[in-house]
Amino acid sequence: MILTDDLILYAPSVETIRLDGATLLLDPARPNWAGTDETGSQILALFNGKRTFGEVVLAYAATNYYEFAKAWQHVETITHDAIRQQLLSASPISPMAYPGRSAYLSRPALSELWIHANNACNLSCAHCLVSSGPDGDQGLPTAPFLKVIAEARTLGARRFFFTGGEPFLRKDIFDLIDAALLDPKAEAAILTNGILLTDAKLAKLKQRDAARLRLQISLDGATPQINDPIRGVGSFQKIVTGIRAAIGAGLSVAVSTVITDTNFNDVPNVTRLIGEIGGTNHHLLWMHKRGRADAHGADAAPTIEQVIKVVRSTREVGQTVGVMIDNHEAIKARLRYPVGTKRDLASAAVSSLCVYADGTVYPSAAMANVPELYCGNILRQSLKEILSDSPVAQSFQQATVEKKPICCACPLKFLCGGGDVEHSYFYGGSIQAHDPYCDLHKAMFADAFHELTETRKGLVSNGKSGFSAPVLFTGMGEMAIHCATEQAPSEVITSCSECILSFDLDAPRKVVRQFYGEAAETPSEDLCCPVQPDPSDLTHIPIAVVERFYGCGSPVGSAGIKLGETTLDLGSGAGIDVFIAAKKVGSTGKAIGVDMTPQMLKVAREAQREVAAHLGYDVVEFREGFLEAIPAADKTVDLITSNCVINLSPDKKAVFAEMWRVLNDHGRIVVADIVADQRVPPHQRKDPRLWGECISGALTEEEFMAYLERAGFYGLQMLKKSFWKEVDGYRFYSVTVRGYKYEKKAGCVYIGQSATYLGPLKAVSDDEGHWFPRNTPVTICTDTAEKLSHPPYAGLFTVIGVDQAGREISENGCDPAQGCC
Repeated sequence: MILTDDLILYAPSVETIRLDGATLLLDPARPNWAGTDETGSQILALFNGKRTFGEVVLAYAATNYYEFAKAWQHVETITHDAIRQQLLSASPISPMAYPGRSAYLSRPALSELWIHANNACNLSCAHCLVSSGPDGDQGLPTAPFLKVIAEARTLGARRFFFTGGEPFLRKDIFDLIDAALLDPKAEAAILTNGILLTDAKLAKLKQRDAARLRLQISLDGATPQINDPIRGVGSFQKIVTGIRAAIGAGLSVAVSTVITDTNFNDVPNVTRLIGEIGGTNHHLLWMHKRGRADAHGADAAPTIEQVIKVVRSTREVGQTVGVMIDNHEAIKARLRYPVGTKRDLASAAVSSLCVYADGTVYPSAAMANVPELYCGNILRQSLKEILSDSPVAQSFQQATVEKKPICCACPLKFLCGGGDVEHSYFYGGSIQAHDPYCDLHKAMFADAFHELTETRKGLVSNGKSGFSAPVLFTGMGEMAIHCATEQAPSEVITSCSECILSFDLDAPRKVVRQFYGEAAETPSEDLCCPVQPDPSDLTHIPIAVVERFYGCGSPVGSAGIKLGETTLDLGSGAGIDVFIAAKKVGSTGKAIGVDMTPQMLKVAREAQREVAAHLGYDVVEFREGFLEAIPAADKTVDLITSNCVINLSPDKKAVFAEMWRVLNDHGRIVVADIVADQRVPPHQRKDPRLWGECISGALTEEEFMAYLERAGFYGLQMLKKSFWKEVDGYRFYSVTVRGYKYEKKAGCVYIGQSATYLGPLKAVSDDEGHWFPRNTPVTICTDTAEKLSHPPYAGLFTVIGVDQAGREISENGCDPAQGCC
């Protein structure tokens, strides 16, 4: 959108929530949210559907005593952010009436199936929901379970969960797992106490696709003294042994802990123990009022205040030992769903069912074997019939958060979704009753908002570079990838079971790694290419590398590489741009490539010897790593290139921040990538093939430049732009962009320097809002003088004059009283 002086913009009704160091803007009706600072909130509040853009700039300038150029830059920057975030619009924003989830959710369609494999267990835990034990039901024979798994696949189920009892007591458990994983897109999880994970069982698990298989192992204390009274005498050591063995076998493992009145002070120690034995995920569970736990009465559960304190302490420990708390990560993932995504209650009996050990079917695993919640029986009915015809299932499908008395007025209702339906039912008698853990959910959402805002702040507002305009630090939809459908922004979704949460946090990387791993082994012509390298740059490069060039430009050829420089190519693939750079930097330089795909790195390293033989020297190094955490030290690189890989990252702001970190002062980036003429729609963003083809992750041109600017790069220039292809009416372009780094020194110091812009334009504004009329000396600080004396500004300005070293002056341009930038 072009911001003209007479443009009127409209804002939705938002709630402003003060966080520590930030301001949260929350649109409950949509829903939508974003984090900014006080200045950003002040500017956005000026847009009332009556003021023009020009009037907002003037009002902001008058309030803050800014010159017009700087005020315009500030307002323009955050206005574009707010338009992208759908917090500002050229037309009035009015909330649409919401009829409830039943109007949106298709039936019958399953996304997941729970198999309560048995009620027999080698333990008799004090809080077991179904009172499992050694004398429990052994479960149905193999055939009915295989049949129901097959039917679930036809209904769309891609996730299968095996619980009990203890699933590994079944001799056919691996047959059931294999049936669940028959579809290559399916995933399976086994909830177990880990005691039966013998070497033989672990070997069988390793034979399966580990990327699609997860174990969740229960442990309720960090010592036998805490754990064993809950889970059974002698269980602690056996469980820990099982966890160690599973992790040692390379399996994906999460450890779950039920927070009780006897262990709540010890839960952070469990997190610490998980870290010590090599685990990465800790999943917390809240006490249910059913089964053996209900037999202990209300005293079996700690107070909500105690649980909140435990959750926060556990997170703090997790951050120090490298263990993620799944519940917290799941809430952060919810907050990243596309703008307008309404979460309405849970998936129980909507897109998820649980088959109990005897074949009876219930809405969820936590509700299994509750007679009032009986939905049907797989021995007499199909899942499709149960999902469509069961009165219990129909009542669940008609329920909505809008009818929950407390939730309907809560600003978080469409983000939280109304809490946990199981707790609502067991404590209040209805899935639309109040969730007793409501205050816990609110506290966890507040913590997630704060963390997302704080962690993104440094990525999008780099004060070290001199960038000072207010921005939106983060917001709903950022990094949303596989969660969207074509129904957005009016999409309605349901929450998955709280029993297991740790899936998919690395899903985008898995897609890209597999896609380009295959392209490394077999060259793919489909991936080539809007632009081809200059043939004269390829004479020293093996054909196996050239055949695996999947770029969209030639950034190395546009970078003006000098002898002796250190270059870094991100997403280097088979190494073509690294090898081109190696020839240009000469024997005194260094050419580094970073890639996350082992197959590509193998091709590149094999070619490295042949390239060195051609050149007569070897200055090439390939490193395995992610763009979001570049394996290079601070300020060690003169030039960074990338060729059609930034769009593949799920976190582009982190990539740009990392690029700025490793670059030397006055270093430069030259990156080629794919951009879109408008924001890529949700249905394209969730297509794995389009991710690999550089479509799904493409930013708009305005976003691409804005993200670079916020990361601290200045002097941005689009060197090349060419049309690539059109997909579903969306046009995609190959662009090559150059930018520079300069890190400001401590404070703005004035020693009498001035800069004179030489033309040809009548006047220009730099990246920090300084106004330079042609042929007019403007007083500047030492930092600005340094920047204007180097590319890309060198030759456009004359920087002269030092009256008295250290004497501050304020004639034009920078005002020492306010600070230069």
